[in-house]
Amino acid sequence: MLTLFNTLTGDKEPFQPITPGLAKIYSCGPTVYRFPHIGNMRIYLMSDWLRRALEYFGCRVVHVKNITDIGHMRQEMLERGEDKVIAAARAAGKTPLEIAQYYTEAFFLDERKLNILPAQHFPRATEHVPEMIAIVENLMGQGYAYQSGGNIYFDVKGFEGYGRLSGNRLESLLEGVRVEADTSKRNPEDFTLWKFAEPGREMKWPSPWGEGFPGWHIECSAMSMKYLGEEFDIHTGGVDNIFPHHEGEIAQSEAAVGHRVVNHWVHGQHLLADGLKMAKSTGNAYIIADIEKRGYDPLAFRYLCLGAHYRSRLNFTIGSLKAAQARLLKLRKNAALLAGETGGVGSRSPRCAHWELEFGQAVADDLALPRALTVLWRMLKADLSAGEKLWLLWEFDRVLGLDIKGWLYENQKTRRDVQEPLKERKAHRESSSFIEADQLREMIMATGYEIMDTSEGPLAIRNPYLTMGAGKGGAEPVSSSAEVESLISEPDGCEFSVNLLAHDNFPELKRCLDSVLSWSEGYDLEIILVQNGSLDETAELIEDFSVVHENLRIIDADHYLGEAAGRNVGLKQSCGKYVILLDGCAELKGDVFGPIRETLADEKVGVTGARGVLTEDLHEFKDAPTPRVDAMLGYCFAFRRGLLSEVGLMDEKFRFYRNLDLDYSFQFRDKGYILQTTPDLPIQIYDRMDWAAMPQDERDRNSKKNFYRFLTRWHHRTDLLKSKP
Repeated sequence: MLTLFNTLTGDKEPFQPITPGLAKIYSCGPTVYRFPHIGNMRIYLMSDWLRRALEYFGCRVVHVKNITDIGHMRQEMLERGEDKVIAAARAAGKTPLEIAQYYTEAFFLDERKLNILPAQHFPRATEHVPEMIAIVENLMGQGYAYQSGGNIYFDVKGFEGYGRLSGNRLESLLEGVRVEADTSKRNPEDFTLWKFAEPGREMKWPSPWGEGFPGWHIECSAMSMKYLGEEFDIHTGGVDNIFPHHEGEIAQSEAAVGHRVVNHWVHGQHLLADGLKMAKSTGNAYIIADIEKRGYDPLAFRYLCLGAHYRSRLNFTIGSLKAAQARLLKLRKNAALLAGETGGVGSRSPRCAHWELEFGQAVADDLALPRALTVLWRMLKADLSAGEKLWLLWEFDRVLGLDIKGWLYENQKTRRDVQEPLKERKAHRESSSFIEADQLREMIMATGYEIMDTSEGPLAIRNPYLTMGAGKGGAEPVSSSAEVESLISEPDGCEFSVNLLAHDNFPELKRCLDSVLSWSEGYDLEIILVQNGSLDETAELIEDFSVVHENLRIIDADHYLGEAAGRNVGLKQSCGKYVILLDGCAELKGDVFGPIRETLADEKVGVTGARGVLTEDLHEFKDAPTPRVDAMLGYCFAFRRGLLSEVGLMDEKFRFYRNLDLDYSFQFRDKGYILQTTPDLPIQIYDRMDWAAMPQDERDRNSKKNFYRFLTRWHHRTDLLKSKP
């Protein structure tokens, strides 16, 4: 019997469908104003595994997954009158419905790539506004809702059970309402059911209370009950949906019908990326297309998610994805070998029963899929025939959803293209012409196949991601600065190391590189360029650039490491006596190397550059009119490489560049070194491409986050300021 953890009760409970043999599931679907990131997709994978498990145990499933195309994503956005569908539509020159349709189709494509079974119903919020209005009228008629300031609010104090899903008590709800107080509400914790349309709003509908649009919570109540009835079995979502969304949904649904609506509430935990919450501003909000561009099969992400229980946090890294892809490929190779032995036909025998039972017990225990995956690998090593193993593999994959059978079919269909080269290679091997055989092997691999030499002859395994994601110059790309060898303690190998970062910024980077090269004559220097996970043409263009400049060395990162981590990669690999951290938005207008060398000849000077700032209290920084400064700006940040062993590397919590230079400056000040600009250093500074493209609120948010990180570390160290001895 399947047991599921029920967020409502806090316990694992046996699943008993309301209608025997039929499970009705509602899943909170996407808000379609952008591509869903892989954290969203992990939650949809959870609901897919739940559905597959129920069907595996013989239960018919009706699955409903809504499409929120009205626009609001979180209640506080709704309260502030924001609508990101409309904002995105205006930016793209499209109507809100056109852009919603575009991202809806992108979501469906991502689900197909992950082999997620399509729900039977994908209701769209814009097509169910009448049902939402009807529920609001019902709630007002029963006294659970009231009109104020043109809006309709749910009276939280009027519903006795509010807070039982999340554990929030009414007296503490103010802490959970992350918006400015709405004076039109009776109580701050009340939430919006219907909001009046402000002048100029495009997405609005007529209602008994005038033109407006529905609240976020009411959408799911209306669509879930329309398609599944007033009582259904399971409601899924992420833990971030528990409050306020699902709490509000319970209140308004149960108040409207007078009884419990959902039996089991199932929530998936967060997916972190590089140990941090995913966010566009952090540069780690990966989408499925991103991991494909980096050379990874979307099903490798599915395999990765199988390795952690859905109620456990999972930390996504490119390294872990790489390992998951290797395991997935190994599983496919096993399937190909078994199919080769059996002709693709599995056979069930009494010996299979033990493995079916063990696998089923893992799945039934609140979807313990990591344990089920372990059963699969143990089964493949067990003393079973190839036919038995193949049959069990097909059965287990009904739940796991790795589409092994589909992959095997495609592999058999497409490998016909390499049959002749395989025969020719076999003939060369038999005649001991190994050089020719190896050349054919490389040619076959270049078309996206691996070759396995078996007792039955060579077997081609389709792996279209084989030739993708390679590092520059054939080197393996790095996934973290920790993987990079440190040359800090090595003797100087040249006079100057110029460090640059590339991340989707080739136009400004080329301008900077050209200027460095044009003023480098007569100096012994190297340029260390860290290709920090670019997904546009930057990586390819830089590779072309390096062909004609032998002193340019590229270190490729397989994803965006963050500003500080990317800088640390370059610092660890620098060999110059003097290191110059140069921003891509800087352009040299003359010789900077000689003047920098002259300033750093004074061993009291730790850092020099073109511009610095002063502060009296570590809170407000102003441009410095004199050479002596409290912090050097990062557009040009130069120091003796020998100081790295004393000062250390940058703090990699700084993923965004703003205020990282303040923090690193104070690391030098902490060791007793002064910071001094080099007057009239010929450098022109332009706006950074990423800064110019970033919305103002995002600029402010990222800058403040880094500044508070700096302030937390150094707020008590006013003794380090220039005015202090």
